[in-house]
Amino acid sequence: MTKLSRRKGAATDLNAPLATSVSNVICSLMMSIRFQHEEEEDEVEGERVKVVDDTSGPRFRHFMGLIEEGFRLFATVASVNFVPILKYLPGLKNAYRKLEKNRLEMAEFFQETVDVHRKTFDPENIRDIVDTYLLEIEKAKEEGRGELLFDGKNHDRQMQQIIGDLFSAGMETIKTTLQWALVFMLHHPEAQRAVQEEMDGVVGRKRLPTLEDLPYLPYTEATLLEVLRRSSIVPLGTTHAATKEVNLNGYRIPKDTQVVPLLHAVHMDPALWDEPERFRPTRFLSAEGKVTKPEFFLPFGVGRRMCLGDVLARMELFLFFSSILHVFRVECPAGASLPSLKGNAGVTVTPDPFKVCLVQRPTDAEFLSMGGGGGVSDGSALRYVGGH
Repeated sequence: MTKLSRRKGAATDLNAPLATSVSNVICSLMMSIRFQHEEEEDEVEGERVKVVDDTSGPRFRHFMGLIEEGFRLFATVASVNFVPILKYLPGLKNAYRKLEKNRLEMAEFFQETVDVHRKTFDPENIRDIVDTYLLEIEKAKEEGRGELLFDGKNHDRQMQQIIGDLFSAGMETIKTTLQWALVFMLHHPEAQRAVQEEMDGVVGRKRLPTLEDLPYLPYTEATLLEVLRRSSIVPLGTTHAATKEVNLNGYRIPKDTQVVPLLHAVHMDPALWDEPERFRPTRFLSAEGKVTKPEFFLPFGVGRRMCLGDVLARMELFLFFSSILHVFRVECPAGASLPSLKGNAGVTVTPDPFKVCLVQRPTDAEFLSMGGGGGVSDGSALRYVGGH
């Protein structure tokens, strides 16, 4: 927050700062790794100041490049799951080769982490998810069931896959949702003001919001829920399969048919939502002003295979979103057009690149250095979000 405030309201692309901060949450929980927000000199309003530069670290830059490339390639080849004959097309063959290379590089990155953890492993001091898996592997070997763990498959290979799944799902989706939240705040300044007024009344101006404030900030939570509904950044849910042959509305669905829930269609169905195209946070508030979520609100999927990061994701979104709006007014740069609401479809639906002006609100400046607790920084509640 302190580093962003040094921009003094200048037009800023938040993609890199958000990527670093969100990555650090999931990396801390999984691997006890944190990438640094490095600084460099820049000129803002004629004054030389230090500003955050999240992409200057080569290791982080390479890591994030692999994640982004993997998402892009996966979106390219995903159609083969539904139309297998497409795998013979030259373009998709090439994409598959690139995807395999991407996976191997990611596996090497994660294996380095596993190797370091194995060398420094202490069963009396479990640091993160990797340590937890190493502990379970040791227990399984001691109990003579080592070959049964992971169904007898290579333990390190399984850990690489798990780390990759958790990171890719836990970073890209959170970052993209926060970007959409900022886009909608630019389009709906009245909602932004309502969120800020609510936080000013509950949190005050001498500290940042914490998870303990969430039950007392219903409009803020409802605004995030509306962002999740309206953006539907993951338009397709997890693939399921028919366990037996069924007939649905006159159509025969054979056993083992892949079934993919179209979450975006549910969230934009006028039969379920009043004026679904409108951004209206109050649709998630009851007459008493309490947060209410209908059963057809499905941002994290549906069924037993819904997103396992539901709780962590909602905590992250609240802390990042509330902290940014508590400290800054989010404004469109002078002369710039509002970002498009259409989005770009892929594995996730992402907004077009855009810049915002973060104008600092009147406040006690001390809490920007985390003197008041909470917020988005290396010393914040986000570092320990797993503890909640």
